[in-house]
Amino acid sequence: MNIEKTILLLVFYLITGLSFGQTESEKRISELIDKLNWESVTIDCNYDLVLTQTDSISNKLVEIGKPITNQMLSALRIPEKSVASHIILTRIYKDTEKRIEGIGTKYIRKNCKESVGWHHIYNGINWEWISGDGLSITQSQMDLASNYWNKKLILKTKAKMPSFDEIIKRLTLEDNAKYPCIDNKNYENNSSNIKFENLKKVIGLKSTDKELVQLMSSLGNDTINSYYDDSYFIENGPDGIEFKFASNDSLMRIFITKDYKGTLWSDINFKYKKRKIERKLPKPDERKSGGGKQERFWYREPNLEIFFNSDETIKHIMIGI
Repeated sequence: MNIEKTILLLVFYLITGLSFGQTESEKRISELIDKLNWESVTIDCNYDLVLTQTDSISNKLVEIGKPITNQMLSALRIPEKSVASHIILTRIYKDTEKRIEGIGTKYIRKNCKESVGWHHIYNGINWEWISGDGLSITQSQMDLASNYWNKKLILKTKAKMPSFDEIIKRLTLEDNAKYPCIDNKNYENNSSNIKFENLKKVIGLKSTDKELVQLMSSLGNDTINSYYDDSYFIENGPDGIEFKFASNDSLMRIFITKDYKGTLWSDINFKYKKRKIERKLPKPDERKSGGGKQERFWYREPNLEIFFNSDETIKHIMIGI
């Protein structure tokens, strides 16, 4: 009889122990999901917005993996958790390249030039950051994400998201209707007389410094200004030049795109691909990942960084810290 009681007790403890373990696991998942919010969508702003995916809560949920699927599907319906949940599910179920890709961005302008926010785009859905209002996602985009993952994971049927180009086209039509632009400016490219040495010398100068004012004035009156808490940008789009200033008005960085017609370090140009850059220039002091197959080369002496697209063409060049 004692033996039977001992066996029954052992069975009881095993069952209750396993049940307790499952409860604790579910409780931990619930606690992590409860903490998801807009701050879980970590984005770095340099020239492009990059989805850094450094949030510890999100990474813990990704580490748990597929067992959190049902809870994530429910969280897709909660506005402040929807985007983070969509990103987490993408990281768990998509291929490696998709999990680490950069975030798509479309800027929102009022009166042609005033930046009031931007659209973020990731794996078929978009959400917005608007100055004064913060982050938000529409009900239609939450429905889109929820329907997509339910078809894919629950119904096991084909599920397709709109392409990046389709999303941009739709957002452009919506923004043009909401923020009509009547532009009387004459946009010209005035960058052909700019020298790399001149660009390098103005890094660190104040916005009121005579040398910097002359350089910026030579580009013409076609700027677009964007303001943030700790910095602001002055963009000369037709010239392929954008200036980033710190909140104390000192010039931190200059970004150059393919429209720029002036000179660059060692006479490189935007027709070069990464392999030619590697042959023509010294070995970079540092190579960095730019998300997906993108890469960045940083050179200490000219204080210059080259950003490459995934097809190894030059995306943009940055001068400054």
